[in-house]
Amino acid sequence: MASEQEEDFVRRQGPAFLAHLLRRLSDTLVDGCAEWHPEQGVSSAPRTSSTLLALDEKGSLSVTELSALLRQSHPLAIRWIKQLRELGLVTSEKDSTDGRRSLISLTAEGKATVARLRRVLAVVDRAMLELSEEAMPGLVEGLWRMEAGLRAKPFIERLRALDHATSSTNADEPGVYRR
Repeated sequence: MASEQEEDFVRRQGPAFLAHLLRRLSDTLVDGCAEWHPEQGVSSAPRTSSTLLALDEKGSLSVTELSALLRQSHPLAIRWIKQLRELGLVTSEKDSTDGRRSLISLTAEGKATVARLRRVLAVVDRAMLELSEEAMPGLVEGLWRMEAGLRAKPFIERLRALDHATSSTNADEPGVYRR
């Protein structure tokens, strides 16, 4: 009988598929939280939690400010705000000093949701740490260092540098991937 590692097609493809693995893990963790949130009285989707917390901590913010603060794309921030607005957790109004931008704020229900969310996230925090420590002690800090490394030297630069180094040593076989 084949082992789970042998049966997992993506795992067999190697480290080049780290992003695929991270997405699968992320989806699995978010799906678990999405199932648990309603049980705990939290109506918002787990992926919008950082938006709620940012608004609670910082007060009213524009979409651009939110996306920059969360280091997420502007379209993704818009999608999260739309979801939260549909739930009645946030509101938006024109900025009185700059009519071109809207400010996003928590509603009273949004503030009540954040209070419940903070309790829920305390449990999620412990579960994530427990899981990551089972997998590899220091994993969470290692992932933060990985993100900082990508901000310092973007992945595209790393790819180009390695391709250049590989091309100069394997000039007759550019772009050939061997495992």
